[in-house]
Amino acid sequence: MTARFGGRRALVTGGARGIGLAIVERLAAEGASVVVADIDGAQADGAVKALRDKGFTVDAGVLDVADPASFAAVDERLDLVVANAGIQTFASASELTVADWDRVLDINARGTMLTLQLASRLVRDGGAVVTVSSIQALLPNPLSANYSASKAAVLSLTKSFAAELAPRGIRVNAVAPGRIETGLSDYGSEEVGRLTGQPPAEALERRLASNPLGRIGRPDEVAAAVAFLASDDASYITGECVNVCGGDVMA
Repeated sequence: MTARFGGRRALVTGGARGIGLAIVERLAAEGASVVVADIDGAQADGAVKALRDKGFTVDAGVLDVADPASFAAVDERLDLVVANAGIQTFASASELTVADWDRVLDINARGTMLTLQLASRLVRDGGAVVTVSSIQALLPNPLSANYSASKAAVLSLTKSFAAELAPRGIRVNAVAPGRIETGLSDYGSEEVGRLTGQPPAEALERRLASNPLGRIGRPDEVAAAVAFLASDDASYITGECVNVCGGDVMA
């Protein structure tokens, strides 16, 4: 694998598991020194140990993206930032509670805003930032309306910060994953099954039957898109979103 990020320092929020961990590994494999920033310090430490055993240069840091005070401890210069941290809850739109609305928007939307503000302070001119949205930002989602709204906010924030940081040569782009094989995806199948009375395996089968490529995605496929957008190969791309979804959304 090429060393596109040799000598560069990166920070990935929510980097201890799932898509975030795949992004950390991809950036590190291409030469970056990566901070695994996660609210779960123990899991971040475990991820760092496993990655160091593979020869990668990584460090762990505890970061609660919903808490502005948590960002105060981050003060090192960076070249790349990936705003990946996020959660999802499930309920019918008409029964969505204010508590669940606030919880998801605090982490997914406010957390992305605070991460982008961190990037605006610490990323060197000419650096790159990638946010992780979702194709659900573009689709009706009556069983997780708060998640869809939060990810639509991520897309809007991406464009706003791309415009603001462009004069410094800092590019800001997004990826929008579809159904990806992660623990969060498994949880989603269980919750949708609970709300619809449909067995999770049957729900997944129906979902994949409508996917043009006919399969679920892998975290490393999202990480590859993030690495492209973060690299100099995407030097003339900013304010854009790449859908990584097997064709579920074509736009």
